[in-house]
Order: sequence, then C-alpha cells, then structure tokens
Amino acid sequence: MRLLREQRQFQLAPHGLSSADLAGRMGISQRQAQRDIIALECELGMPFVKQGSRYRLVPGYFLPPINFSVPEAVAVLLSARLTARFADRFNPFVESAYEKIGTVLPEPLRPVIAEVADSLGEKRRDDLYVRAFMTLASAWAERRKVELTYTLPGRFTRTVWPLFLEPSLSGHALYLIGFEEKRRVVRSYKLDRIADVRPTEAHFDPPLGFSVGRMLAHSWGLWTSDDESPVDVELLFSPAAGARVKETVWHPSQKLDQLADGRVRMRVLVSSLIEIRPWVLGWGADCQVLRPVEFAREIASVADAMATMYSGSSSVQSDIA
Repeated sequence: MRLLREQRQFQLAPHGLSSADLAGRMGISQRQAQRDIIALECELGMPFVKQGSRYRLVPGYFLPPINFSVPEAVAVLLSARLTARFADRFNPFVESAYEKIGTVLPEPLRPVIAEVADSLGEKRRDDLYVRAFMTLASAWAERRKVELTYTLPGRFTRTVWPLFLEPSLSGHALYLIGFEEKRRVVRSYKLDRIADVRPTEAHFDPPLGFSVGRMLAHSWGLWTSDDESPVDVELLFSPAAGARVKETVWHPSQKLDQLADGRVRMRVLVSSLIEIRPWVLGWGADCQVLRPVEFAREIASVADAMATMYSGSSSVQSDIA
C-alpha cells in the first residue's frame, strides 16, 4: 500500500523527487525511501531517470492496466453512483473514465457502471465548465501555474497555482483549491464562477507544509477562515433524532454525549457557521443550538420568519395562486 502511495507522489512531481524528498513526504527514513525506489522500479515497473539526486519518471509514463478485486470493483461502482447522483452537468472526462473502468470490472457490474456513464451523458452541457476542468486538471497534474479570471465578487484575474480539485455536496459544485501568487494565500474557487483559465509556461512546487487535509480540518464543507479561530458549536438533539445523529460521523471534530433522557449533545469545531447553518435548520425542532449564543439567536430568527410565513395556510395558497 505504501508503494502505491509513493507511486502517486512521483506522478505528481514532474521535476522528480530525491530519496530525502520521498522520505519527508511519506514519514519514513531515507534508507527506507531508497529501498522503496528500487521496489517501485522492480515490482511496479516504474521507469525512472536519475538527474543528480532526483528520480524522475520517464515523460509519458502513466498507470499500467489495473485489475480489481470484487470488493475494489464494488467500491469503484459506489463512487460512480455518487457521481451520477450529485453531478449537475455533463463532464466528458468523467463519462469516458467510467466507460474505461467498466471494461475491467466483473461482468455483473459492467451494466451498472455503463448505466452511470449513460446518465452522466444526459446532464446539462456547459462547454466553459468543461474547458476549465480540462485546463485545471492538466495544470494540477503538471504543476503548472494558470492565469484565472474569476467573476465573484466582481471580476478579477490572478496567477494561481492549482493545488487540488475538491467536490462539494453543497450546491453540487466542484472547487479549485489554489495558491494565489500575488497575495500569497490559499483560496478556493468555484468552477462555475471561472470565466477563463489559461495555463502558463511557469511551474511551481506546492507551498511548504501545504496539506488539503489540514486546510479543511475544521471546514464543514469547503469554507475556511484565514483570520479567525474555529468556532465551538454545541447542539442538542431530541431523542428521536439522537439515534440518527449517532450513526454518522458528521465532522472529524465531533464529540457526542448520550444524555439520560435520550437526548444527544454534539460539539464540533468549525471554520465558519455559514455551511453548518442549513444543516442545523434541516433538523427542524429536533435540533437546538446551545452555543454560540449569537448562532442560536440567528437560528431562532430564521425559525420565527418561517413560522410567520406559514402561519396562515390560506394566505400561502393565495400567494401561489
């Protein structure tokens, strides 16, 4: 398993890695890294070219044909089903990827993934979105800087280093996580709001210590805050909702307490209240915000507004008419 992760590290390093680089990324000794490089060559057939102390993959090398075990094939199928359910537009690269994967799956699973590919082909078309995805995917893989024109807020063009592409369930959207060169900060960019993106000839190395996992550690989805500490949110769920709450890990930081009366108390540390707000409201009267107090008041205000809106069923019907 470690060799496969190391294989990925070399694929994401167009300028190559030294044994010390690999050791640092994997958290192993340099001697172990040297042994692993030999294993990558001999066992996985990775063609290296050595330049000084760095090992670089031969240009054009890509993954060899893959064989899946049945559990692995089902795992791939589950990812395809999630993509089909939550993708809101056509992406020819996703469609073709699943078509190719389908050729190496066990026969009973092939019709299912073929159906997924067909359903993706029926999504709405957006040529600008596809071009942005294609450009950013290539630039990410090649560690190439891009000139990106963004439309919200306002309209601006920046030089950005593509560090990661991350899907978000909220809004069924795809985001670029990129390092903005001028301001020297990592930001997220929604692909729907990218008006234009062009690759440059300049390459980059990721900012020292950058990790998507650390960046999103306190994010409920993708929202992060550079200037503020995580917010400590405490929620109280009714006995009816408590059982459902305990079934799922909603956030890495969550702590659950089962109370004697059947209610469940949850504490989470989140970067921002913006993304967790719809989730809290979705539980209705089964979820009470205990803190922060300002957040509890905000939820109460929304609840009051909704109660006023629905207070007269006849007025609602007349508005619709």
